[in-house]
Amino acid sequence: MTNEHEHLKKIVYNGARAKNLTVTDTILDRISYELAVIEQKGFTDYFIIYSRIIEACNELKLIRSYGRGYAADSLINYCLDITKINPMDENLMFENFIHLQQKNLPDVQIDIPRGQQKNVVELLRKKYPIYSSYFVAFLPQEDTEYDNIIYNNTIYKKHPCGIIITPDKLINSTFEYRNQDFYLRGDKANDPIFNSKFDILELEYLNRLQLIVDEVGEKYLPYKLPLNDMGVFDFFATGDLDNIFQFDASSHKRIFREFKPNSIYDLSIINALFRPGLLECISNITRSKQNNNKDFCMNDIRVSEILSETYGDLIYKETYLQLSKEIAGIDFVEADAWRQKMMRDKSKNESINFSAVFAKGCKEHSTLNEDEIATLSNLVKERAGSTFPKSHSLCYAIIGYWGAYYKTHFRSQFDKAFSKELIW
Repeated sequence: MTNEHEHLKKIVYNGARAKNLTVTDTILDRISYELAVIEQKGFTDYFIIYSRIIEACNELKLIRSYGRGYAADSLINYCLDITKINPMDENLMFENFIHLQQKNLPDVQIDIPRGQQKNVVELLRKKYPIYSSYFVAFLPQEDTEYDNIIYNNTIYKKHPCGIIITPDKLINSTFEYRNQDFYLRGDKANDPIFNSKFDILELEYLNRLQLIVDEVGEKYLPYKLPLNDMGVFDFFATGDLDNIFQFDASSHKRIFREFKPNSIYDLSIINALFRPGLLECISNITRSKQNNNKDFCMNDIRVSEILSETYGDLIYKETYLQLSKEIAGIDFVEADAWRQKMMRDKSKNESINFSAVFAKGCKEHSTLNEDEIATLSNLVKERAGSTFPKSHSLCYAIIGYWGAYYKTHFRSQFDKAFSKELIW
């Protein structure tokens, strides 16, 4: 084991203690497994740098999201405070984030308030002078909203969040523009330097939330808000959703009046359904919710338990993967490969083919009868290609909940924060 990996292991366990995480055998096994995969894949330095980026964010007292993308699937990320959801509590799968067969670096992205990216990088370099940093620039393939960067009479675009952070001083493909160093991205697939890219996204909504905290006090920082305030869930049903992150579309007003959410998980479900545009499923899950999930009971209790979180419907990628593995005996990599093919296949042939594989697996690995296998296989056929990551949906639903909490309990401060013009 390298010195770097020993260091990563140390800061992971320090982070677990800082979060008061009870290190049971199950937790210990998960941490040990994730660390082993990270070491085997050669990703150790990547996680150490990200931990230091978070260190800088915390020193600057920046409001961040709970996570985004698949990063919340990792217990290591939780211990390093890269994410703020314990994946063990939410049945999230590390293999979604990293598995041994993948070739690319895991995709970690963090959200910070707009205008703070440069401050984070400057503090990181000040604390750790070994690092050089370069904002990513690229030749545009088409018009984008990204900032123009003109160098040697050529227009490049500034990557909206990508920064190269490396202990090496780069010479080739670098230039200075407006007192900032840029790295020109070449062939992404064959560019080894691009593997040192870190994604620090700027989200203006977090600036608005900070304005509210400035008014009401740090006692009400987003991370300190209870996530089970029934008054906030009642608020969603009122339809007063202007400036509520992820939930301010006009159709959300009707959806929440019918669905009547009563947990952060309900918000996550609506968020996940809305993203791929599966609004026709709302009536089904609303009816099932009202009937306390009695519409979906099968001989194999595992199926009901797996689908109970989403009221008997197939909404999350994680649910699909869990059904594939536990009920049909299909391992993660194979099931994920099928899902990706189903997403791309407009003819639905791949969905039909997979449903046959899934049905065969159910006969061998479950106690479902023929009719139940057909029902479940049809659900997988129709929905697997449209499932959405719970890890991302839940993290972003929480930001929407934060906004709704402030709008419910601090209406004047909320309205003031969202009417103010922000200058960058």
